[in-house]
Amino acid sequence: MTQPSSPDLSRRDLLKGTALTLGAATLLRSALVPSVARAQGALPPGTVHSFATGGVTFHTYVSPPQAVHVTSHVVEFADRLLVVDGTMLPPTAQEVSALIQSTGKPIAMAVLSHEHPDHWGGSPLIEGASFATLPQIREAVAAEAAGGQFGTPSSVLDGPDLEIGMTEIGGVPVEFRHYENNEAPHMVVTVLPEQKVAIVQDLVYNGVFFAPGIDRKNWIATLEGLRDDPAFDTLLVGHGLPTTRGDLDTAIAYVTKMDEVITAAATPDDAIAGMKAAFPSYAGEFLLSLMADYWTK
Repeated sequence: MTQPSSPDLSRRDLLKGTALTLGAATLLRSALVPSVARAQGALPPGTVHSFATGGVTFHTYVSPPQAVHVTSHVVEFADRLLVVDGTMLPPTAQEVSALIQSTGKPIAMAVLSHEHPDHWGGSPLIEGASFATLPQIREAVAAEAAGGQFGTPSSVLDGPDLEIGMTEIGGVPVEFRHYENNEAPHMVVTVLPEQKVAIVQDLVYNGVFFAPGIDRKNWIATLEGLRDDPAFDTLLVGHGLPTTRGDLDTAIAYVTKMDEVITAAATPDDAIAGMKAAFPSYAGEFLLSLMADYWTK
């Protein structure tokens, strides 16, 4: 499939429903080539944002607002692909599958970054993908899938174990890292050091309300460590547009404020109101409804 061109699509339309950070705006002006993905059913289409560097092309699929701008990333090497995450819904996964098919290249590897179902719910519809992940993540996915809301993601549950550390895909160095107890119990980050790109997924959201997380103090410390890491300049995130490393400061400020708001709030509703007041332009309000699920007071 050839992605449709979008000459009449303005940046305002493209980014409707998201808060555009400075890093994302810079990247959009300088490198990203956006296009509209193919619409499926009643759900509006997502968007694909592409750029090339160091002989590798990066395609980020961003789901529409109804699917909280969750992402899937297709990394295109000379003759094969790396796919990270499967999005949440069948229509968005079908658009990711169409993006993959449009490259004309096979999937060398697919990776699931963490156990939250908005990142694996659509995985069974991504043709040719068997998702490698950590055993701890797969175990959590199995427990979540047992509830039946998202079906049984056999492409994850039957996938291979992911080896943390350096490897090569298509002759290009790729590093898989494992971070614990942040937004999720386990998070896989993918770094391409020669291209200076990191796929950080839900360690950073861009213009979208963050999930409350399980250990915000440790999350902040992890982000501070990434901020001081020279291995990358560009971030591909779990919700929203690709951005630059400068948005690590934005994420640190957000998680810090979220921790302050939750600490001061008497109820989850109070915390939700506080986050809306602090970040009025952010999208993905549904994610704030998770506050009650994480509430420990």
